[in-house]
Amino acid sequence: MTKFLDIVPSWLWALLLVLALAVIGLERTQVLKARADVSKALKAVSDEKLDRQAENTRRALAALEDLQRVLAMQAAHAKAQQENVNAYEKKLAVLDGRRRAAAGDAERMRKQFADFAARDRDQAASDPAACQRVADRSAVLAAMAARGRELLERGRLVVEGRDNEVQLLLGTVKNDRDLLATP
Repeated sequence: MTKFLDIVPSWLWALLLVLALAVIGLERTQVLKARADVSKALKAVSDEKLDRQAENTRRALAALEDLQRVLAMQAAHAKAQQENVNAYEKKLAVLDGRRRAAAGDAERMRKQFADFAARDRDQAASDPAACQRVADRSAVLAAMAARGRELLERGRLVVEGRDNEVQLLLGTVKNDRDLLATP
C-alpha cells in the first residue's frame, strides 16, 4: 500500500486533504446556516402565533366592551320604557277617577234638572194646558241638557285618553330611536 501512496505525490494528498476539509467545512457551514434558518422560521411562526393571540385577545376585549355598551343601552331602554308605561298607567288611573266623578256629576245634574221640571209641573197647576206644555218642554230640555253635558264630558275623557296613548307611543318611539341611534 505504501507503493500506491508513493505514486501520488504528497502535495497532491495534502491538496486532497485540504479540499476534503474545505468541503466538510462548507457542508458544516451549510448545516449551521440551515439550522439558523429553521430557528428563524420557528421564531417567526412563534411570533406570528403570539401576534394572532394578541389580535384575538384585542378583538375579544372589543366585543366584550361592545356587549357591555349594548347591555347598558338595553337596560336604559327598559328603564325608560317602564317609566313611560308607569306614567301612562298613572294618567289612565287619573282619567278613570275623573270619568267616575263625571258620571256622578252627570247623574247629579240629571236629578237637578228632573227636580226643576217637577217643580215647574207643580207650579203649573193653575193653568193646566199651557203649564203642562211648559213642564213637558222643560223636562225634555232638562234631559237633553243632562245628556249633552254627559256626552261632552265623555268626549273630553276619550280625547284625553287618546292623548295619553299618543304620548305613550311617542315616548316608546323616542326610546326605541335612542336605543337604535349610533353612539
